[in-house]
Amino acid sequence: MDNLARPDSELAFGGAFLRLVQSDGSASIAAPMQKFLNNSREVHDLRSSVKTIRPALIADIAHFMCISHGRLPGVVDHAASKIVDEAARVWLLQAIEGFSAERALLNQLTVAAGPIRRLVGQDKISALLANQSKSFEMLATSDRNGCPAGAAIAFVLDWQGSRGLLDHAALALGIEPPKMALPDIEMSQNLANALGATEAQKRAMLFGAQQLLAQQRGLWQLIAARHAEMSNLH
Repeated sequence: MDNLARPDSELAFGGAFLRLVQSDGSASIAAPMQKFLNNSREVHDLRSSVKTIRPALIADIAHFMCISHGRLPGVVDHAASKIVDEAARVWLLQAIEGFSAERALLNQLTVAAGPIRRLVGQDKISALLANQSKSFEMLATSDRNGCPAGAAIAFVLDWQGSRGLLDHAALALGIEPPKMALPDIEMSQNLANALGATEAQKRAMLFGAQQLLAQQRGLWQLIAARHAEMSNLH
């Protein structure tokens, strides 16, 4: 309710930051795969081809996300070592604790999903995932003031936008996904607004967010491309 009493100008950057994540994030890529898992959940009625494609997609989601974000330290942990603003303290503590549960879910999904299906170019994919992990770390540990914060906040917001797909994957494997405990959208938007105190900081935060979203979107696009390839093979 506090936001309703504050002038729009005070929340302008936070709103712009949120809109960037919504427009450039992963949700639109994850949505069709989530729809596929939802529509194909009645296994006994499925064609044999879908019975192959469905577990392959679930395994890709589990393994690729776990490789990128299932280990410590992650994006938020790295960023926490660079963000010194007192305004970010509560958000960081909640984000670190909340993503610890997300990390546990990723590892649980990976064990339950079984191995991924090897497709043409698998070696290149492994190298790409390794490079992406390094890119995530570089953004979150950048010395450019504002870049780690922008990357971390964008990561949390984007994760919330695609978490529904992880929920569907978990339920398909008989796992009850935990309730997400990351900072909510309003809290993240308010923090972005608070940390964007100068034009230089705003630019750095937007740069960190844009680069993080590009990497995360590329990760989901890789999973989507493999899903399309599996569908074409069957």
